[in-house]
Amino acid sequence: MEGRRNQLSVFDASHSARAYWDRAAETYAQDFSATFIGKKLRGQVWDKLDRTFLPGDRLLELNCGTGIDALHLAAKGMRVMACDISEKMIEMAHRHAEALHFSAKVDFRVLATERLATLDSDAPFDGAFSNFSGLNCVEDLGEVRRNLGRLIKPGAMLVICMLGRFVPWEMAWYLARGYPDRAIRRLQHQSEPANENGALRVHYRSRREVVTAFAPEFRLRSWGGIGIFVPPIYTEQRARRYPQVVEALDAADRLVGHLPVFRNLANFMLLEFQRSTATRSNHAEHLAGS
Repeated sequence: MEGRRNQLSVFDASHSARAYWDRAAETYAQDFSATFIGKKLRGQVWDKLDRTFLPGDRLLELNCGTGIDALHLAAKGMRVMACDISEKMIEMAHRHAEALHFSAKVDFRVLATERLATLDSDAPFDGAFSNFSGLNCVEDLGEVRRNLGRLIKPGAMLVICMLGRFVPWEMAWYLARGYPDRAIRRLQHQSEPANENGALRVHYRSRREVVTAFAPEFRLRSWGGIGIFVPPIYTEQRARRYPQVVEALDAADRLVGHLPVFRNLANFMLLEFQRSTATRSNHAEHLAGS
């Protein structure tokens, strides 16, 4: 009976997430991808992806949204299987690919991250990635780890971008507006923010928790912060008034994003893992070295 209840809970969460992102797809560009701040944040992630993966690589993308990252990599000569839980997001991604004549290089799939096991027949991949907060909405990162461990080649790289937990920008913004609960929401293990799109469960995990969840199949190679000085997306209206200031903040992000202390204050943490055959015995060594 307990197992049945857990299955129903996962089904309900998946259904809710699908409905949320289907609605969010309608305004995704104006809310994030086409914004001044959104482009700056994404540009920092692209720098990492461009350095990590090579032309000719066949990659797997989780939580691809409208396909912006997949199409960027396709333009660099890579092939991408890009998955997202939202049918609406994938419809938009198909249209973008057709407009850019990249349909042959990107295979878009309507697929929840929790169902990666269904891609076993499509393996192996030369690497995988997930941008921004898609994996923050996944209940069990251990299941993601196990599936990716089968899907990508030994030695291949996994790049993931997830929400950070301690963000001074966000704290100051909400405290100044009289919302102390929002100011500290990321310090809680999970939150269910509600807006016009409904409720979505978001897990605010620490870097150590993420590293633990992906071991032993994946070893952390490096990590940095995205959005240390560049403000969060909800400051977009004000940021557009001072584009030169945001340009300078973006440059500062790139300069110190890999440094200790600074990277712990970022809106997003960008982690690079390598597929390995690590055992539980040397897992502690990996954590200590990170």
